Amino acid sequence: MAEEDKKDQESTETTDNEVKAKGGKLKFALIPVILVVQAAVAYFVVFNVLLKPEVEEVQAAPEKPKLEVGQFFELNDIVINPAESGGRRYLVVELGLETQDPMVVEEATSKEIWIRDAIISLLTQKTAQELMEVSVRNRLKEEIIETINAKMDQGKFSKLFFKKYILQ
Repeated sequence: MAEEDKKDQESTETTDNEVKAKGGKLKFALIPVILVVQAAVAYFVVFNVLLKPEVEEVQAAPEKPKLEVGQFFELNDIVINPAESGGRRYLVVELGLETQDPMVVEEATSKEIWIRDAIISLLTQKTAQELMEVSVRNRLKEEIIETINAKMDQGKFSKLFFKKYILQ
C-alpha cells in the first residue's frame, strides 16, 4: 500500500509538473499576442482620439491671403566708400527692385551698368553718419527709385528692398 501511495504521489507530481510546464508555455505564447493587442489599441487612441482635434483646428483656421509679389531685378555686391570717410569706411549693398511688369525687368537688365553707376553715385554722396541712420535709409530707398525710374522707358519700379546693407 505504501508503494501504491508512493506511485500515486509521483504521478500527481508529474501531472502537476506537466501542467506547470504547459501553463508556462501558454503564458509565454500569450505575451506577444497581448503586446500586439495593446499596440493596436494605443495606435487607435493616439491617431483617432488625440490627434483628430488638432487636424480640425488646422482646417478651421482661416487661410491668409496670398502675398502679391511682382517681378524683381537684383543688384549684388555694390561697394562704396561714404563721403568724408577717407577710404577707412565702406558700405556693401545688395538690393532688389520690384515691379509688376516683366518688361521693366528686361529693360533694367539691359541698363544694369547705368543703374549700378547711378546707385554708386548717389551713395557716395552720403556720409557714414547719414548711412547709419534708419530714417535716412528709407529716404535713400526713395531717392534710388526716383533716380532709376527717371531713366526707365518701359515702366517704373514700385519698391526697393535691401538684401544686404553692411556699413563698416
